[in-house]
Amino acid sequence: MSRSIVCFRGLLFVLMLLGGVGARTAVAQDDTPTADDIAAEVTGDGQEGDKNAVQVADEVQVDPINSDQRIETRLQEIMEATGWFTDPEVKVDRGVAFLSGTSDTKSHRDWAEATAIKTSDVVAVVNRLKVAELPLWNFAPAIASLKQLGRETTGVLPLVLVALAVAILSYFLARVGAGLTRWFTRSRIDSSLLRQVVGNVVGVLIFIIGVYVALRVSGLTRLAVTLLGGTGLVGLALGFAFRDIAENYLASILISLNHPFRVGDLIEVEGAKGFVRKVTTRGTVLNTLDGNQIQMPNSTVYKGKIINYTATPLSRRDFTVGIGFEDSIVEAQEFVMSVLDDHIGVVNDPAPIAIVESLGSATVNLRVYYWFDQTTHSPLKVSSSVIRLVKQKLTEAGISMPDEARELVFPRGVPVQMVEQLPAAPPALPEKSQPAEEPTTSVGEGDLGAEQTEVLRATEDDETVEGEANLIA
Repeated sequence: MSRSIVCFRGLLFVLMLLGGVGARTAVAQDDTPTADDIAAEVTGDGQEGDKNAVQVADEVQVDPINSDQRIETRLQEIMEATGWFTDPEVKVDRGVAFLSGTSDTKSHRDWAEATAIKTSDVVAVVNRLKVAELPLWNFAPAIASLKQLGRETTGVLPLVLVALAVAILSYFLARVGAGLTRWFTRSRIDSSLLRQVVGNVVGVLIFIIGVYVALRVSGLTRLAVTLLGGTGLVGLALGFAFRDIAENYLASILISLNHPFRVGDLIEVEGAKGFVRKVTTRGTVLNTLDGNQIQMPNSTVYKGKIINYTATPLSRRDFTVGIGFEDSIVEAQEFVMSVLDDHIGVVNDPAPIAIVESLGSATVNLRVYYWFDQTTHSPLKVSSSVIRLVKQKLTEAGISMPDEARELVFPRGVPVQMVEQLPAAPPALPEKSQPAEEPTTSVGEGDLGAEQTEVLRATEDDETVEGEANLIA
């Protein structure tokens, strides 16, 4: 019995001794960082590691029975095989690896340390590797980037060629589509400018679709989506930048649709008067009666007050004639009306009139109104001929046309000379010769024809209006 107790106590003592040693060993192992922890800290496997760190193998296999010499040889071969190190040297002393030499980058230096710590039977690593300092003028990265770019360009060159072919084909299809659209709308749309605009819209849509397909073929899908999405923004920006140009272009479309005037019409816009020569997408060209050229923006023409003198064939003119107070107004009106009725440039419907306008200080003023066909007669020439003939008719009838009365002031008085004997009879006045009957037209007035043909013929050699289509031809 006593022997059993003694044996039991001895066994219990041994177990307690072994348990204490194991506990101390476990505590020591918990306090000492493992190789994986060191590798993770060095290579950046944790959250705070470098994202560009080189990946390290989980374990480097060596023969089961390792020695310092075998570990040293294995690590030396690995570092030399990479080509990342200059004069690499590995020394292992009782499981501690000493690394020396020069590394080309810091990431490769960390990689060597992590690789050594993961090698079997290596308990610690002393990293003495130095990072090579790059020269001040180092073109190696640029050359490497150019080489990489060249390889990538060579790889995508077939796609670029196909995309270019698709873009060229879409351009020709756009032109054909625009031409066909103008041809189909020729009988439906009278305005040439509107047909051109519709054709251009169809052509642009076809070309944009072709460019989108070309970008998709070349692999630039994101750029294609950006192009389609940014078309509206680009159009809006261009609209603000070229607002005046867009306004003139839109005004030209409206002018070609509304037809407020045609080529050859005599119009007046914002004080500018002349014959319409041409209307382009930018402006309206006028030729004045003096032969000068006026170019006005279409927006100004469309928004301004337009006076079209040739919109209707008939036009009315007037002038004033004064007769003496002692003369018969009715007779003067009859003489004036006889001239207007017989004149070739004056029309009878509407009928001309001669009315009393006012009483002057020395005359009774008659206002004469008459109508004429301005498509065949000149307003200036007809007015000249009518006034000349009215004056001749009134003179022949003995109706005076006195000047306005004037008051004469003599500050030093009027000298008077006494005549001793008056003549028996006053001297006779010379007889007036009867004036010859004047013709309806004179040399100065010509044939009373309109100036439109003459002005347009005089300015037909103007080269500044050539080269662009006339929208109201």
